[in-house]
Amino acid sequence: MRVAAIDIGSNSVRLLVGDAAPAEGSSSMRTIARAGEPCRLARGLSETGRIAPEMSSRAAALATEFAQRARGLGAAHVVVGATAALRDAANGGEVAAEISRACGLDVRILTGDEEARLIYRSVVLGLGGSALQSACVVFDLGGGSTEVVSGLGAQPGRWTSLPFGAVTLTERFLRSSPPTAAERDALEAQVQDVIMRECALLPERTPMLIGVGGTMTVLALMDRGLTHYDPALIEGWPIAPDRLEALSERLIHTPVDERRAWPAMGEGRADVIVAGVLVVRRLAARFPSGALHSSTQGLRYGLARLAAEEARNATT
Repeated sequence: MRVAAIDIGSNSVRLLVGDAAPAEGSSSMRTIARAGEPCRLARGLSETGRIAPEMSSRAAALATEFAQRARGLGAAHVVVGATAALRDAANGGEVAAEISRACGLDVRILTGDEEARLIYRSVVLGLGGSALQSACVVFDLGGGSTEVVSGLGAQPGRWTSLPFGAVTLTERFLRSSPPTAAERDALEAQVQDVIMRECALLPERTPMLIGVGGTMTVLALMDRGLTHYDPALIEGWPIAPDRLEALSERLIHTPVDERRAWPAMGEGRADVIVAGVLVVRRLAARFPSGALHSSTQGLRYGLARLAAEEARNATT
């Protein structure tokens, strides 16, 4: 059963086309195609409360392109999910309607609970192995929000949505390249305050800490010494605490123009990666673990599994 998912995030729009097992209850998903493009829907959102017309137009164009690609590859059912930018913007409903008209698919603005649960199950099922038998804390660091979910095996438990992401924090706190110590301190103080307050009911530590999102991808690629994205080589990759600190310091102190030239950085990531790694460091400190594990199977995989479930239900 071929399905597809389009994830309209605050920083980028992503596509997944995959083959799901036809049997009900199966969680397997074989990747056929995946793609992602920067969009920056959240640019300026914290100042204006609205998504800018040029950003919504780009999101609509990307969703249309990805929908056509999914149909061309034979996807029988496509689910489009939107996250924090559309959820928070005063004109989020209007932007969702614009994207829906352009791509011919219904855009679902996910609630925080829906997003958190889809992410958690997708990440743990993607890692498999010990993650399925362990208590886990999963975080998804996006452009406009950061979801943190605890659970046992594939069953999510408590969750929270932190009201910041790599784009919004960059816009609010970081003006210099590299950022000054004062800028970093102000950002980390805000992040620490929110984490300690919003994560108060989550576990004090965890056997498995797993991160997903563009910042985690860059950290895993750098830790492995890879120059190009290959999900098979970084899925589940453990980053030891001392290595995370060293990688973070390197990223923080490198000017943005130099970061852009790194092959592992990817388009649209270099100018927001510092805010991203500062958040990751705070989360790793809040949830002590032997290593921080990388996941490549975030929300779009959860949406694709949802598409498969809906397709199965439609045939019964």
